[in-house]
Amino acid sequence: MLEHYTEPVERSEPMRKLCADSISNAAALMKLAAQIRRERLVTPELMTKHREEYREEYAKMLGIDVCREVFGKGAPRTELSFVGEDGLCTIQRIIFTLCDGVRFAGLLLIPRQKSPKAPLVVMSHGGGGSPELCCDLVGKNNYGGVVRRILARGCVVFAPQLLLWNTTVKDNDAIPLCSTPYNRRASDVELKQCGASIAGFEIYEISRALDWLLAQSYIDPGKCGMLGLSYGGFYTLYTMAYDTRIKSGWSGAFFNDRMKYGWQDFVWKDSAGRFLDAEVAGLCAPRRLWCDIGKTDPVFSSDGVSELFPRVQAFFDAAGAHGEVRMNLWEGAHRFSDSDEHESGAMDFFLEGIGAYV
Repeated sequence: MLEHYTEPVERSEPMRKLCADSISNAAALMKLAAQIRRERLVTPELMTKHREEYREEYAKMLGIDVCREVFGKGAPRTELSFVGEDGLCTIQRIIFTLCDGVRFAGLLLIPRQKSPKAPLVVMSHGGGGSPELCCDLVGKNNYGGVVRRILARGCVVFAPQLLLWNTTVKDNDAIPLCSTPYNRRASDVELKQCGASIAGFEIYEISRALDWLLAQSYIDPGKCGMLGLSYGGFYTLYTMAYDTRIKSGWSGAFFNDRMKYGWQDFVWKDSAGRFLDAEVAGLCAPRRLWCDIGKTDPVFSSDGVSELFPRVQAFFDAAGAHGEVRMNLWEGAHRFSDSDEHESGAMDFFLEGIGAYV
């Protein structure tokens, strides 16, 4: 008898392959089960009947309920500081305080020509960006001048800073390099361990900012919209689903099959069984929503996305809002379809949803 049996590592490789294949197969079967569960439990008819219950379930999925429990509700403490001005607007930096050590910031741009009670538009930057970038204060960008076009229509603009700025040098990258380090994945893990998430927390922050902004004398609280590109399109769609004060949304270069693009900060427990992008869009009904999906987008492929459109339309139809949603599959890339370079009708559709007709 051998004193100590050994064998080559190759002999046990079939067991590791069995393990890997089994988990892959299990995931495929569970995805199918989740799809069946989602289509059975989140129908247009049920959402129309129980929309607010669904919205609260959605908030719990992202952990927004935990954020509310820890940090409360209502207008946060606010500090404003002057940044600059030009012929179109004045610009201020704004810092909101939830509690000691927990603050968030953004830019507040107020057009020189506006009505006494102006519409408010929240502009969400994308990955590697900043309020300064998407508002054309620094660097070159792919936002197409939308903020200045919106200001010219008499809207106040608030652009929050998200945990998404650029800290790496990339070839031919015009996005400015920022020096403050961060780890979005690690922050998401920490927050999820506590029942929240990075997306849920930042959506909660934007909602708390609206508590203050919509109470200002120069803003019409019934005329609030939100738009964003890429990650900003994500935050637009998912914040609008949570906060019903946002009456019109323009989500650029994001809407997709979330099972194809299940990035860590885009997924939560059983999101596949309850709320993917189509269902989140359904939570925006009956308010106005435009989603741009570029056919040549190199970040999020448009392949198969058109198959999701009928489900989104069904949610709006059931809510009696047939004309309030546009799923715009266009001949473009990772950009807004309506900008300084392109026209699609998105800008008018979006701004008319908040009464910005100037």
